[in-house]
Order: sequence, then structure tokens, then C-alpha cells
Amino acid sequence: MKKNFNLQTRITILITVLILFSISISIVFTSQWSLDHIQEKVEGNIKNVAMILSNSPDIKKSLNERDATKIQNHAKEILSRLDGVDIITIADMNGIRYAHPNQERIGKGFVGGDEVKVIKEGVSYVSQAKGTLGVSIRAFEPIVYKDEQIGFVMAGVLYEDIQKFRRHAFLTMCGFTLFGIFLGILGAFIIAKRIRDSLLGLEPDEIVYLYRENRAMLKSIREGIIAIDANGRITLVNDYAIKILNINNPNVIGEHVLDVFPTSRLLEVLKSGEREYNEEQIINDTIILTNRVPIKDGDEIIGAMASFNDRTKIKRLAEEITGVRQIIQALRANTHEFMNKLHVILGLIELNEINEVRKYIKGVVKEQEQIRFFLMKKIKNPTISAIILGKLNRAKELKINMEVAPNSYLEKHYKNIQNENLVTIIGNLLDNAMEAIMKKGKDGEIYLRIEDIDGVIEIEVDDNGIGIKQENIENIFKRGFTTKKEEGGTGLFLVEKSINQLNGQVFVDSKFKEGTNILVRIPKEEKK
Repeated sequence: MKKNFNLQTRITILITVLILFSISISIVFTSQWSLDHIQEKVEGNIKNVAMILSNSPDIKKSLNERDATKIQNHAKEILSRLDGVDIITIADMNGIRYAHPNQERIGKGFVGGDEVKVIKEGVSYVSQAKGTLGVSIRAFEPIVYKDEQIGFVMAGVLYEDIQKFRRHAFLTMCGFTLFGIFLGILGAFIIAKRIRDSLLGLEPDEIVYLYRENRAMLKSIREGIIAIDANGRITLVNDYAIKILNINNPNVIGEHVLDVFPTSRLLEVLKSGEREYNEEQIINDTIILTNRVPIKDGDEIIGAMASFNDRTKIKRLAEEITGVRQIIQALRANTHEFMNKLHVILGLIELNEINEVRKYIKGVVKEQEQIRFFLMKKIKNPTISAIILGKLNRAKELKINMEVAPNSYLEKHYKNIQNENLVTIIGNLLDNAMEAIMKKGKDGEIYLRIEDIDGVIEIEVDDNGIGIKQENIENIFKRGFTTKKEEGGTGLFLVEKSINQLNGQVFVDSKFKEGTNILVRIPKEEKK
């Protein structure tokens, strides 16, 4: 039965085998070079010693005078100070020794037979021969005195000592080799463990299975997925994301996200490390709802991912019921105003003032027709007209004089502007204006202007209410900020969120106890 090793074991074995093979090859060539180098070093050393002795004036003079005692003492002294030289022999042209490590050999003939060349030819050389002390490597140098050769010097090293040097060198190399193998195996184990840890402990077949499973999941999921690395390069995108983003070239892996998806906020998430949930965007005339999260390795942000889905159809179906709170308030104000008028009519009937009833009804009808005609002519979007009519009635209930600018104008629909955003912006700004006036408690006036000017929708709400303290102006659009004790503020937060979704701007000019002017500017695209 075939045994399956895990990834860490396989990597460890593989690296160990490679290390052993590499070190084996290296040790063969290195050891050969090292042993050859020892031989060369020994030969060079004894040649230098022989050359120095052959050129020594004392040796030359003593040999010429046949003074064996001086020659032996001088050679013995030099030999005692040298390492790596075992033999120093000085002989005359007849091969008779005048210096030798063994005192008893002085006066006797040179042994080995390799001295003939230096005697006959007077040249320097190195040879190997067996002498009285054993086999040795010998360096010969002629001794020349007054231009005449009078003898020679032989410096040698016993072959046994050379073998000791070689064994020591070989054992040293083996020791370093074993130490290197140990470090290599340890390194292989550490590397294999780090690789396994970087793969989250998964085996190759598990990784393949997860990859196939994830690819199948990404293809089947009905939600767009796009991920980037720390440099903003796309590392993952599924088919549904390509469809939503309307990407012509599906091979976008490795491309910068802004080149493919210019309005992406993934780079902001990459920088901030903050998660963003249920954020709306408009892409290719499609409203998407997106979630964005950073991808982390410990505390380090290594990328970011977004998931998003097409909400355009749902938005269109729900367009009439979005901004529900504002619409309900408008309906309630209209109903309340209608009930007040019915009560007036009922009272006049009970008083039998029929002429007054007729007169009152005609006045009410005329007033309503004037308002309705103005709104229908100027504000062609019926939802926005209804909100404004409701706020007019609500202002009348609160005894606030609310005026709509005569030059106000709004088309029925714009390509990039949704009804619910306009409802949120206009409804909440008017509500805040009424609350500010009620806090001040007198002479309430609100001015509303909605105008289509040079590619920009301007919404201006001006009131003479309590105003905003300077230190609070920068906080009024934050979620939860409010000056009311009984509830948390969300109205102006929703206003700013809607403005941001439409790539608009908001300007606030307010003085405490004097009133507030808020101007919203929203860029518009070509009208439908």
C-alpha cells in the first residue's frame, strides 16, 4: 500500500535530498582540491627552506671548509624552528652528509638515489623517495660557492606526516559537511513548516478541492464579487460582477481597480481599514447595494473585497413607497387641513349661513387650485409636488408662513437622481426648518427654492428660526447628533447621505437666534 506523506514531510525530504546531493558533489571536488593544495603547499614550503639554506653564506663557507660541526648545528637550529619540515640534509658533491636529523648519519652517503640530478645538473626540483627515515617528499637545491657547485641541500617532509595533514583536512571537511547537512535539514524543516503554515495547514489536494469549490460558488452566486490586493490590483472577480459592471474584457485580473471600476471605493477601504455595509452606488444606470471589507493578515491590511447586487428593479418598484415617513406626514397634514375645512363648513351650515358656505367653499377651491396649478406647472414630479403640498399644509397648521419661490422648477425625472433621495432631502430640510421656528416661537417664515440651473439642481431652504451655534455646525450631519432631548438625530444624517449618493454638495449658513440657510447643489445628467 502506497503511503501518502503530508506536504511538510514531502518538502522536508525534497530539500534534504537536494542539500545532500549538492553537498556530496561539492565535497568531492572540494576535498580533491584541498588535498592537492596541501601537497602543493608542502612542496612550496620545503623548496623555500632548501633555497634559503642553499643561499646561506655560513652554510656555503662551512661546506667549502668541510666543517661538519658548524653545518650540523646550523641546520639543527633551523630545523627546530620550522613547522612542516622533518628533514634537512646537506651533502657535498660526492653525496657525503654534513647535516642530518640523525647525528649518526653524518659522514655517510646520501640514501634515496634521487640526488643524482642535483649533483650532475645542478638544478632545483622536488621528488619522492625512501631514505633512512622513511618515504618522504624532498626538495633539492644546489649550493654554489664562488661560481662553483660544492654540494646540495635537501629539505623534506615525511610522507607519513603528509598523510596526517590530509586526514586532518579531510576530517575537518567532513565535520563542516555534517554540520552543514544538519543546518540544511533543520532549515528544510523550518521552510516546510512555514510553507505549510502559509497555506493554513492545507494539503495540496485540499487546496485544489477548495479552489474548485470556490470557483463553482463564485460562478453560481447571484451577487457581484471583486477583490483587490494591497496595490489596488484586481485579484478576483466573478461573472456576475462583470455583468453588473458591464466590463467588455473579462480578463481583468491584475488590472488596477480604478481602470476597470472608476467609482470604486475599495482603495478608501484599503487605506482606512473600515468596513462599509449596505452602501448604494449608481453604476451604468444601475443602482447597486454594496458591502466593502478589508482583507487582513493579522493586523496587516493585504487587500479589500466588495460584494454588490443589482437593486435597480427593486428601487423602481419601491420608488413610490420610499421616503415613507415624509409621504405619511404630507398625507397627514393634507388630511388635517381637509378636516379643518370640513369643520368650518359644518359650523356655517349649522348656523344656516348658506351663502357664507358657498363663499367659503369657492375660496378654498380657488386657493387649492392656485397652489395645485403652481406646483403642477413648476414641479412636474408628482411625488415631490405631494411632499411640498403636505409641508405647506403642515406649515399652515403651525402658523408658519411658508413660501415657494416663483422661479422654482423641477423636471419629472432625471437620469441619475432618484425620487427617494429628493424626498429625503426636501422633507427633512423643511422639517428641521419648522422645528427651528417652533423653538424660537414667533414670526415663523420658511423660503423654499427648487431650481434647475445650468446642469445643477439647487434646493434652498431658508428659515428665521433659532439657528445653529457655530460650534455645532460641523456636527449637524453626523448620525445621532441632535439638540433635542427626547430623540436622536437622523434626519440631517440621511440628508447628507442622499447628497453624497448623488455626488452633490451642501452649504450651511446659520447664526444662532437669527436663522439658517441651507443650499444643496446636485449635478444632473441628461434628462430622460
